[in-house]
Amino acid sequence: MKAVLFDFGGTLDTNGIHWSEKFRIAYEEANLGINLEDFNEAYVKAEPQMYIEVKREDDFYTTLKKQAFLQLNYLEKNKNYSFPGTAVEASERIAEKCYKGVLEVVESIKTILIDIKKDYKLCVVSNFYGNLETALKGLNISEYFDLLIDSTLVNIRKPDPKIFKLAIEKLNVFPENTVVIGDSYLRDIKPAKSLNCKTIWLDVSSWTKPEETDSADIIIKNIMEIKEIIDKLFSL
Repeated sequence: MKAVLFDFGGTLDTNGIHWSEKFRIAYEEANLGINLEDFNEAYVKAEPQMYIEVKREDDFYTTLKKQAFLQLNYLEKNKNYSFPGTAVEASERIAEKCYKGVLEVVESIKTILIDIKKDYKLCVVSNFYGNLETALKGLNISEYFDLLIDSTLVNIRKPDPKIFKLAIEKLNVFPENTVVIGDSYLRDIKPAKSLNCKTIWLDVSSWTKPEETDSADIIIKNIMEIKEIIDKLFSL
């Protein structure tokens, strides 16, 4: 058997656009007037709080709303920003903008998942908040995956290769018969390649850019390209 392991945040939900960029664009479209340096700081500071605030029953929209609130709340309290209405109201508007984009991406990706599932075991390996299964069920794509690995539930976080090793073992496949697809070179591609997996880097808008890309077997700009590429990688 062969398997395909997907990242979620920044891959299946946004087609390669890092969530920092998704939020930044949403704030810009909402005319909130947040400068880039302050936004980046708020994004980073909010992230650890997500592991406290997000509950296992939270769907993806609720997750985005909590993330936006934590960012806006930080900006209000630490950077003297003020927003129309309350931070809660503003976070709802931002979450709605972001979630609409996610639904559009996910809807297009479903056809690819259906096609790939005919030939391969499918898995999601994500640094998430304990509610990955709920999020994917709400997006109506959980049914396409044989396995979901949520970093919070297994207590292993990327870039630790052990999280990919766990998925490979649970799927009962060999690393060389596994393709890993993700938008983060350092968190997805490099650790997967260290296990001898095949790798596809979705290089669109990452948080950081690597100095070298040797661990990526294939580099793509659109996740819709993957079906033919996966077949090609396994035929080599």
